[in-house]
Amino acid sequence: MTQKKTSRKASDFMRATPAHARTLGSHRALRIFGMFAVALLALTSSVAFGVKWRTDNLVEKVDVKDIVAPPAKPKDAQAGKSLNILVMGTDDRSGKNGEISDKASEGMRSDTTMLAHISSDRSRVDVVSIPRDSMVTIPECRTTDGKVLPATQRAMFNSAFARGWDNGGDIASAAACTINTVQENTGLAIDHFIVVDFAGFKNLVDSLGGIDIDIPEDMYSKKAKGLTLKAGQQTLDGTTALQLVRARTGTGWGLEIGSDLKRIERQQAVLTATIETALSKNLITDLPKLTAFVSSGLASLKTDTELGDNLLGLATSMTSIRTDDVTFEAVPVVDDPTNRNHVLWTVGADEIWEKLAIDAPLKEKVEECTPATGSEGTDPDSTSTPDCTEPGTNESTAD
Repeated sequence: MTQKKTSRKASDFMRATPAHARTLGSHRALRIFGMFAVALLALTSSVAFGVKWRTDNLVEKVDVKDIVAPPAKPKDAQAGKSLNILVMGTDDRSGKNGEISDKASEGMRSDTTMLAHISSDRSRVDVVSIPRDSMVTIPECRTTDGKVLPATQRAMFNSAFARGWDNGGDIASAAACTINTVQENTGLAIDHFIVVDFAGFKNLVDSLGGIDIDIPEDMYSKKAKGLTLKAGQQTLDGTTALQLVRARTGTGWGLEIGSDLKRIERQQAVLTATIETALSKNLITDLPKLTAFVSSGLASLKTDTELGDNLLGLATSMTSIRTDDVTFEAVPVVDDPTNRNHVLWTVGADEIWEKLAIDAPLKEKVEECTPATGSEGTDPDSTSTPDCTEPGTNESTAD
């Protein structure tokens, strides 16, 4: 939870002086110094006032704020094209990440992976979480230093990122191997990627001033740096939000199960809360706020060059997006019969990829039925729920 800063007075920082050390001379010196300080303050104040008076009277002021056109909004360089953006959360524990993680670790692994599909008309976003314990085919991968990593037919999904990192030693190699793996197993083209580490996620939440989320029941996770949350509406700062999305074991909100699938559910709840917070602050529609957010909150993220150059343009093209326009799904899976700690994708996964490939929504919007005004038998002052069933579909109750 966000801690309040303790207000401290200047006197708190002054070194105490023993009473016996104060002599008549010291009192006289203090008085002289005090008089000098007052005189200096009066002099500088009068000079400052004089300068201000002269500039106020010499400089001609012209107000143009009401007739100057507002600055042009950044343009979406890929307008009219649907986008598949692979978001990878890593468990990097180096540098600042090590300070906020639960333990030291060598190498880097992919902790969370989500595929975000942005529709071509920028009216919706479909986000699909990929369980890290999924057994998939990892195709041949190349690292930035020229190494060729052979394909493997059966491997855990999150090992793709680790393979690229361990052999290439950089984010580019790790991200590329993960992108290749997603494209191989989904048939989708990945247009862009974002890599988020511990510090990046924490900064993202803190740059929003925290996020509001409803915790369904009391939670505790010793392994997640002692995460402790009470049931009910909570405002989480970056550190606590990070503990929540990383927690796998403990008590409350499915932590007893220790399942990655349950963790995906909690992660999606946190992302929903993040989106709601951003929308409540009008970030998307307020260009100065959006620019400040991108500058601070997204500064520690890593993206491909094209997306990095288009972040503001893409964001401003999505001004119509609301929370209801963002859909979260998880790849449907079943337990791997050869290892209960692994999962296999079902045919339901193919249906998801097919919809995204043709830019179709994963969930159809349910339109509210509004009866035509002035219809025969319709009371305009009635507050009862209208019957909007199509004609001929109701069975008559009359004889």
